[in-house]
Amino acid sequence: MMKWTKIIIYVVIVLALVGVCGFIAYFTGGFTTDFASFYVTVDGEDVLSTGSNFQVRHDDPMNVEVKYVFASASDEASGYSVKVVPNVVKDKDFDFRLNGDVYSFQAEKDLTAGFIIEQEENSFTLTPKGDITAILSAVYPGYNVEDCSDKGYENMFTLIVTSYNGEASIRVNFTVTEDIEGVIIDKEVIEF
Repeated sequence: MMKWTKIIIYVVIVLALVGVCGFIAYFTGGFTTDFASFYVTVDGEDVLSTGSNFQVRHDDPMNVEVKYVFASASDEASGYSVKVVPNVVKDKDFDFRLNGDVYSFQAEKDLTAGFIIEQEENSFTLTPKGDITAILSAVYPGYNVEDCSDKGYENMFTLIVTSYNGEASIRVNFTVTEDIEGVIIDKEVIEF
């Protein structure tokens, strides 16, 4: 009986070590980064530093949960700030006009006013106020914004979620998609 007890104890110890190593590996990106004690979950997917290829529509907001790994250990580990900026992608920048003056999209510093952000204690939703033209119009109220609807690109925006103390930031690159209003077929005959 003593022999089986020792075997069970060793198995439990090995499983605990494997669990701890797995925990550390997950929050260090496979031991390639510092330990991430602050992260977000976007529509069910954990983002520890940077995530891409998320989509949001005006009728389908992005749901983001803000998480601290050791939140129960410290009551101070709560709170966050949110900001939306252009995602700078080489060869994707474009110019737009405000009251006739030309501006660079990727040079914009803050596009947060173009989104509705409903914050709760540990989560928030992000909803665009429309397409890129509507977003820029919300950022620049009172200005005449030239139509930019044909200038969008994938992962055009970056959501930056910053921890309560400003020491950690998570970047979530996303695309604002629009509803398809119809399909125009330019062929007279369609063959199957």
